[in-house]
Amino acid sequence: MNTRAHIFLAVLLSVLTGCIYPFSVENGEGEFNDIVVSGNILIGETTRITLGYVYPIGSAVSEMRKEFPRGTITIEHDSGQVWKGTYQYRGVYSFDTASAPAEGSYRLNIRLDEGTEFASDWAAVCPAPEIGNLHAEQSGGVVQIVMDLKGTGSLWHYRWDYFQTWEYHADYIPDLMFIPRLPEGDRENPAKIYRSPEPDEDYYYCWNSAASVEPGLGSSKGQSIDEIQNAEVATIPVSDMRISHLYCIDVTASGLSEGGRAWQQHLKDVSNDTGSLFSPTPSDMPGNIHCTSSEGINAIGYVDAVCRTTSRLFIGPEYYKRAYDPDQYIFIPDPDEDGFYNFDNLYINNSPVKCNGTPTKTNVYWGPKRCVDCRASGGTKTKPEWWPNNDK
Repeated sequence: MNTRAHIFLAVLLSVLTGCIYPFSVENGEGEFNDIVVSGNILIGETTRITLGYVYPIGSAVSEMRKEFPRGTITIEHDSGQVWKGTYQYRGVYSFDTASAPAEGSYRLNIRLDEGTEFASDWAAVCPAPEIGNLHAEQSGGVVQIVMDLKGTGSLWHYRWDYFQTWEYHADYIPDLMFIPRLPEGDRENPAKIYRSPEPDEDYYYCWNSAASVEPGLGSSKGQSIDEIQNAEVATIPVSDMRISHLYCIDVTASGLSEGGRAWQQHLKDVSNDTGSLFSPTPSDMPGNIHCTSSEGINAIGYVDAVCRTTSRLFIGPEYYKRAYDPDQYIFIPDPDEDGFYNFDNLYINNSPVKCNGTPTKTNVYWGPKRCVDCRASGGTKTKPEWWPNNDK
């Protein structure tokens, strides 16, 4: 692989996920100042555009996070109206385009502090498609979430992303809490090694969330109707805890221009190793952002102006098949060779679960911490305000 391709391939995943890391590298006689531009102009909501420097493979993360392109970033409408970006963090600029008109054309203008200027091509607004028949269906050992997309006007190309939120539960609600780091003389006294849980120590209900890693892409070009049926949004194994109680997915869909669709598909193909050996690197793939002040400086990226629409789906536990039997992990600890119960060591990986009658050293059941503390599986006790049930 030549040096140029080696350098540019490093930005590929960053463009797809929005995680743009900065780096400026000596390349030949001068400094290498090409930038990456990620994001679309979103009509009817806040726009976020991310700027980053191109960096070579193998760069240290500490170096990549030192600086990001800074300057004046504006969105311009063909009527002359302008929206100025506000710098947020790590190369992210936000624009209040909630009331921007859904007609006409837009472009992005970038003037960096050192004087270099870039501009995107004028882009007509892509109208939002209609999301229909968003539903879940089981096929083998996975649950597939699918939908239909219907274009409006001359819209033929689509992109979709999603954000998922789920509630899940621990396997058991503990009756007792172990008191760690007791004086050695108290570790054999059942009246001292356990206590009742406090009201705020209910770790049975938890919530978690995650965004899609890469966009879904589809096209109805060449079909008799401008519609995609049964587009796959996400797949979830039936043993996945996300669908063990209540799962919610918010799907956001937008249209794309012909060039924007080709750009996004190329990045997706290369990142998933499905592109050809002779496919262009991201740096060679034609974007629509150009340096207007200097020759030999490039901007990697493609900016469309789009309207988006969102649809929500809840899934209950009807598809869930538990991957393990929690009863197999419940046990009563045995004393060590000296007849002592070393609960301090036992607590490193385990927690008390339940007790039959008055607690003693030999009737308190124990199990893995994940069985009694939902936080051990990565969730939190922070319930979304819009969550539809009364669990807490």
